[in-house]
Amino acid sequence: MKTIRCRKLLRILCAIVAMLVLMTGIAAVPAYAASPGIYVATATPHYRHPTTGVIEDSGGESSAVLGQSMTESATHTQALVEVDSSGNTYVTIRLKLMDNIQNPTFQVDGSSVTATLMQEDYSANTADYRMKVNSESSIIRVSMYVTAMGRQVIFYITLSNLQAGSGDFITSITVQQTTTAASNNASSGTSSGSSSASSGTSGGTATVATTAETTTSDQETTETESEDESEEENEAETDEETEAKGLEIYDESGNAVTDESEEAAEEGGSSAGIWIAVACAVVVILAGGCVYYFCFYRKRVR
Repeated sequence: MKTIRCRKLLRILCAIVAMLVLMTGIAAVPAYAASPGIYVATATPHYRHPTTGVIEDSGGESSAVLGQSMTESATHTQALVEVDSSGNTYVTIRLKLMDNIQNPTFQVDGSSVTATLMQEDYSANTADYRMKVNSESSIIRVSMYVTAMGRQVIFYITLSNLQAGSGDFITSITVQQTTTAASNNASSGTSSGSSSASSGTSGGTATVATTAETTTSDQETTETESEDESEEENEAETDEETEAKGLEIYDESGNAVTDESEEAAEEGGSSAGIWIAVACAVVVILAGGCVYYFCFYRKRVR
């Protein structure tokens, strides 16, 4: 009896530990939400519930293989995921074989939701339905009447592998441009010299900066022109003063040489030159006389 009780207690303890481990594992799984944007995702249909494995369709276990094939034929492999700036997530799924499908309804994570018909493609026999979901990881339950089978069919859709883009789906949200893109637009608008009003706040800032730089450049040009004009005026005034006063020349003693002093100097110079010439002539005559007297005349007298 004691052995049986010990075994029962051991089983109960093992079950409790297993439940605790399972609950810990579920709580430890992080929930990631996509950033605001527009994405194309892979849509995977499931005849069994993807989490519990339960088949809710009336076909039951015996129709599992046929039911899975049917859900894959009725579900397009791509879906649209839209996440707005407030974090709200919307999914657009595309159903095929619409000529055999009537009145599809949807549930998200066990709660009924209203779906909006976005577009129908009669040539491809498809229809797009948009609904709000809790996140891109939500499980979408589809219930639809299949005319060929004459009954309701229930299956599930999950999403994965989100890629930026919209494909050929109709989008309903507007994704704001990133700062990098706005800066690039502002730079492009500034370099081309066009108006940056359509480039947003960054473009306007770039325009103001460009205008300020242009104004500064104009001011510098104006200042340079003013300086050039002042220099030219100063040079003209200097030339006028020079022409009025004439070129002043100073002698070695620092006295200004005027036209009168120059004439006197020239006259004095001329007079000095004459007297020098006369003196030289006298010296030559005297020298010649001395030579004649001592060399020729005295010899003859002796």
